[in-house]
Amino acid sequence: MKKMVPVLVIGAALAGFVAGQALRPKAEGVLSGHFDELSVVPSAIAQEKGEVMPFGYNSPREPALAPDAPPTTYWNIEDVRKAHTELAEKAARALTQAGSGSSQSFGGGPVHVQTRNFSIFMLYRAHREQPVQSLTKVNSVWDDAEMHAGAYDFYVITGGTGEMIVGGKIANRQNLHDKDGIIPGEYRGQPIEGGQTFKVKAGDWLLIPPDTPHQPKPDVGGFSYMIMKINVGVYPWSLVR
Repeated sequence: MKKMVPVLVIGAALAGFVAGQALRPKAEGVLSGHFDELSVVPSAIAQEKGEVMPFGYNSPREPALAPDAPPTTYWNIEDVRKAHTELAEKAARALTQAGSGSSQSFGGGPVHVQTRNFSIFMLYRAHREQPVQSLTKVNSVWDDAEMHAGAYDFYVITGGTGEMIVGGKIANRQNLHDKDGIIPGEYRGQPIEGGQTFKVKAGDWLLIPPDTPHQPKPDVGGFSYMIMKINVGVYPWSLVR
């Protein structure tokens, strides 16, 4: 009989646990889902509650994913073409004036977007016949090559023609400076050695990865482009140059 006591005690405990579970209030539904070709399909319960999206996206308990997102924006191609013409005229006037600086780059047009993660703007690169001193003190008809450790550059050529030299190595590479000193991860210099040449014209696209030297060489008449700079997330400050 003594041997049966432990068995009876365990049996009574199990019976009590089962009864307790049966009497407990029913648990409320929680967010669930399944993977379907790399997407998540939320359960009906989650859809009805409408509080939390898959993976907690836009949860009120988490920081906003895009706190400085721009509004929906549309650019008409006619406005972009007009901007190309206006920028070319602006550059032609500037290059005839003394002290116009070492840059062939002129900004303007209808495209102006700046966020923590990316920026979009329009530039025109002028053709220069006579050499001037570049930012890195090289006498040249070309602007210095650039290299950005922290950003992709995505070009959409909007007018004119020229060349983009991409890749290789910047022979006279130096850190870019501004009024506050050295800008980490931003480099300038020329020439590029061992790069690949792309002939560009209106309508062409060009994606340049981070840490890749690139240098514009505009034909006579110059060329313009819309550029999107995409921050790779390496830097804690706003988008690099």
